[in-house]
Amino acid sequence: MKGNTAWACLLLCWLPLGAVGQILQQQFQFQQFQPGQTFLQFGNQAAKAERMPEPTSDVLEFVDGSALHGQLARMDLEHGLTWAQPEARNPIHFRPDHVDFIRFAHAQSVSMSPTCHLWFADGDDLYGSITSLDSERLGLRTWFGGSMVIPRAAVRAITLLSPNYSVEYEGPYDAGGWVVVNNSPKSWTFHDGAFIGTGPGTLGRELNLTNSCTVEFDVAWTGVFALEAGIYCDATGRLEINGGSCVVNLTPRQISLNQIQNTGMFLNMANAPVPGSEGQSRMHVAIECDKAQGTVSVFINHLLAKTWKDFGFGSGTGVMFKQQLSSSTLKLSHLKISQWEGRCEPETAALATNIDAIYFINHDRAAGKIESIQDGKARLALGEKVLEIPLERVTQMEFAAAKASTEPPSPWQVRAHFPGGGSLSFQLEKWDDKAVAGQSAIFGSLAFQPRSIREMEFNLNRPKAEGVAADNKEFEELDE
Repeated sequence: MKGNTAWACLLLCWLPLGAVGQILQQQFQFQQFQPGQTFLQFGNQAAKAERMPEPTSDVLEFVDGSALHGQLARMDLEHGLTWAQPEARNPIHFRPDHVDFIRFAHAQSVSMSPTCHLWFADGDDLYGSITSLDSERLGLRTWFGGSMVIPRAAVRAITLLSPNYSVEYEGPYDAGGWVVVNNSPKSWTFHDGAFIGTGPGTLGRELNLTNSCTVEFDVAWTGVFALEAGIYCDATGRLEINGGSCVVNLTPRQISLNQIQNTGMFLNMANAPVPGSEGQSRMHVAIECDKAQGTVSVFINHLLAKTWKDFGFGSGTGVMFKQQLSSSTLKLSHLKISQWEGRCEPETAALATNIDAIYFINHDRAAGKIESIQDGKARLALGEKVLEIPLERVTQMEFAAAKASTEPPSPWQVRAHFPGGGSLSFQLEKWDDKAVAGQSAIFGSLAFQPRSIREMEFNLNRPKAEGVAADNKEFEELDE
């Protein structure tokens, strides 16, 4: 058996992805029904779809990677973190210096209808609505503070969202709503904010997708992996791919797109190499499905790998992930699934610029000085000429980089991550079961309900391990 596994790994490493796809297609089972009802069975027909269990505790992770389950009781500058742990007789007290983050099991969704996504110079990002902009200040409506005014210099970019933009899912902070078809032994499990795949099996969720959508996630792996991401699938029962489903095949080196036609045919539309794949064992994937344009685009680590055109989308409304091999371990985390119409949220510039710029819906770009936003129009100065641009024609605005803040680091400087997206850093003053209080250099005094925070990040100035290989140590605790 081990010899067969090694042989499969060798094939995946050296064969073109089209050949790999043909090998993997042999695992699928087709069933023919009436026209328009043909589907591809994604899971094992002999296995029963079952819902994943809900989490029962918060997770505190330290900077060395060790973790502790339990519940946060309180935090303040005097006592530090007070952590309740079922196996401990008394609450445990920690200082924040060695804490990486706390993930909360039962955060509540934030009610908001944003019109823009703001990116700040300090790394924060928020969803809200712009009310005004001039040379010094930006007026903004937020879900946590109502209408407020902030310094313009703090803003790096503003993405204008489509009228029907919505975040349908963000996580996995728990396993609620996900259905799994496991082979024996179990292939997909939920563990501390990630789905872990250790063998062939299918994971799916019904999301009622009807518009264009973007599916983003991080994947880390050991060995060689073959993952299929299915979009516009039937995830309600047995986890099935309908005609018109979008199926993106991922291996460490290549990507391919497959379309399941109503006739039951499995159509491979082309392959593309994974950008910068040499030596990496984790990557960020974004799959953008534009129903209006009939295109599918795949981004790897925020770089466009390929765009496929003339894709005919079906009527499925869910998403699924299928682990194909038993020779590797997969870790899926930081999922975000959003819907939109007309245009999608573009990537923000990775590098700071020394000039303002506006991006248009026809993909043109104009650089100059953004003077103001008022009455639904942006004013852009191009030398002596001033353009007044209706905001409905704008996709993104970028601002010249301001001088970075030189505030000394503090162990109580934290970043809160919210359900549905967005994050905000501030100096934490107090946390109890009634309120979270702190001070932000941008927004001033802040107060939140504890359950409106999904995750709290500490030690923001500590270098993060980016692009580090996901070796077996990441998954050792799963064997306990």
